[in-house]
Amino acid sequence: MTVRIAVLLCLMCPIFLPGVAAANPEMIIEMISADIERTKDNKQRSTLHIYRARQLVKVKQWDKALADYNTALTLDHKGWIQLERSQFLLGRGEYEKAYKDATAAKEKVPTLAAEADKVIDKAVAVVREKYEAENPITIIMDGPVDRGRRTRFDVMREQGVFVAKANRIAAANAQRSAKRKQTAKAKSACGPTTVKRKRG
Repeated sequence: MTVRIAVLLCLMCPIFLPGVAAANPEMIIEMISADIERTKDNKQRSTLHIYRARQLVKVKQWDKALADYNTALTLDHKGWIQLERSQFLLGRGEYEKAYKDATAAKEKVPTLAAEADKVIDKAVAVVREKYEAENPITIIMDGPVDRGRRTRFDVMREQGVFVAKANRIAAANAQRSAKRKQTAKAKSACGPTTVKRKRG
């Protein structure tokens, strides 16, 4: 069986034999493994390793799937393979490795940036959340407290900065209030008038 036929069978099994494909990923893994052994072309072997990795993920053989992704990258180092491996690593909780792979994929193939950024954002968010949970922010007073210490706020208070600001705010509020009263007075003076006409 040639590589092309095996790949077509892998792709067609879910369409024509949904029960077999769903129940027997081991059968597909065996077919792909046989084709990997027979194939000499590195690009085709790389693609077959990716197909087999996807099937291995379905049967939860994580280490073998990762080995296939790694082999695929050594045979044909392409950005999309690195992106797919980054998604696999993200799902396995290896956030730093997923971040590195996604970043590398984005640098190699700029058109993959949107998908790579999703992996990067998730990885960074999880790592940050974990770090903050393990290292909560604490304030440590490592010296005696000087109760007589003058802060910049004390100096500003002494200089009347706060008083001046409070006066400006009060003046602005008074102006707005006066304008509102004038507007209300003008509206009431210009209210609708009725004119009586004489008949005649």
